[in-house]
Amino acid sequence: MSPGTILWLVGLVGGAVSLSQLPSLGLAVFLGEPWLPFVLAIAVGGTASALLWFASRTGGRELDHRSAFVAVTLCWLTACVLAALPLYGHPELGLSLVDALFESTSGFTTTGATVLTGLDHAPRSVLLWRSVTQWLGGMGIVVLGVAVFPLLGVGGMQLFKAEAPGPTKDKLTPRIGETARLLWVLYLGLTTVDAVLLWVGGMGPFDAICHAMSTISTGGFSTHDASLGHYESSFILSTTTVFMLLGGMSFVILHRALTRGIHWTDSPELKAYVGIVLGASVLITLDLRSGPFREFDTARQALEHGFFQVASILSTTGFTTLDFDRWPPLSHAVLFGLLFVGAMSGSTGGGIKVIRVLLVLRIAASQFFRLTHPRGFASVKLGKENVDEAVLLGVLGFFGMWMAVLFTGTAVLCAFGSDLFTSLSAAAATLGNVGPAFEGVGPSHNYAGFSDAAKLSMAALMLLGRLEIYVALVILTPSFWRS
Repeated sequence: MSPGTILWLVGLVGGAVSLSQLPSLGLAVFLGEPWLPFVLAIAVGGTASALLWFASRTGGRELDHRSAFVAVTLCWLTACVLAALPLYGHPELGLSLVDALFESTSGFTTTGATVLTGLDHAPRSVLLWRSVTQWLGGMGIVVLGVAVFPLLGVGGMQLFKAEAPGPTKDKLTPRIGETARLLWVLYLGLTTVDAVLLWVGGMGPFDAICHAMSTISTGGFSTHDASLGHYESSFILSTTTVFMLLGGMSFVILHRALTRGIHWTDSPELKAYVGIVLGASVLITLDLRSGPFREFDTARQALEHGFFQVASILSTTGFTTLDFDRWPPLSHAVLFGLLFVGAMSGSTGGGIKVIRVLLVLRIAASQFFRLTHPRGFASVKLGKENVDEAVLLGVLGFFGMWMAVLFTGTAVLCAFGSDLFTSLSAAAATLGNVGPAFEGVGPSHNYAGFSDAAKLSMAALMLLGRLEIYVALVILTPSFWRS
């Protein structure tokens, strides 16, 4: 264990969170909104970070296996707690400490679940801060996914070695720091392009910036209660759909595609991702235009909204245009299934991840082949390469653990008084970092009606989902501290 390095990293994250509140503070002062909550939050966060830096000023900066698990978990907890301070102390919000912590955790984990209403008239400094938390959280998980998780032996980027940066021969650059800088440039560039396009499409500059940060991070916080449904613009919906899908793609693949021009068919996970998007969108479009439902007057409208909602749920962004909870049952079933799939590994999105789902299906197909051909042999492949058995066991273990946590979370929420389907939807949406789901947490509702205990449980699910479950759970085992 390296306590000095852990304290240094926690202090670094705390200082970054405090400094990132300065734009919101400046906007509050400029617009005449309450600014004292931001001043106090910056002072508390800055002081705590300075003390941690002072305590860890001597010693090396080595990070062993156990220290990395502890550091990642504590850094994420620190960010969520410090981000909650300006929300808790804001006089126009009136949030309890639990509500503020739920909102900040939802932001940094890019979940997008909210307890706030009246967003159209909320202080702009608060709306900006919510979007900033998601933007920082989105980039944070990309850096973790490509630089830290491989070191720990967890994460989707371990599953396909040909796409995995980190401590392998296939990383983007020989040094993790350089990899992180390249990813930041790509992330910032996509955010800027999206903001400009949204502004050109009719959004005001403030809304364009906030929505661009929430889109690329696949977070889903909006500046309006109606989310993207506030804008009756096909251009805005189409632009957001494209950038949600980009945010849900592996940033390693995006970088290579831009710099080396690799073809998208080189990645089995990307092919599966695109196939799911197209298949689900077509199915929902047909469902919305057929039978007695006919939710839209034209096929173009059905395709536009169906494609948007598929991209929003699969990428785990959580934007909405309409109340999809009122769509036909088949559309419900498709969107509900997408809650579990999630985005690609190495993206800002959450969920089980496409590559894990793909491997689980191929494992199932391999077992079926062995049952029908007892003397045959069927290996599991990704592309042209066989997948190592240890990786397959890791995938099955993660899948089983994800489902166990999901059903445990559902049972806990039921125990706190929610009906079964609302509890299942809320657990899936928070563990998968999606945000809105169905029934009591559908697009026309939010999470304000849950008890404090239920909100804390869902905040824990958000963190578990964002940290790939094992990272957060392993430090709770006695054997971790004895090893």
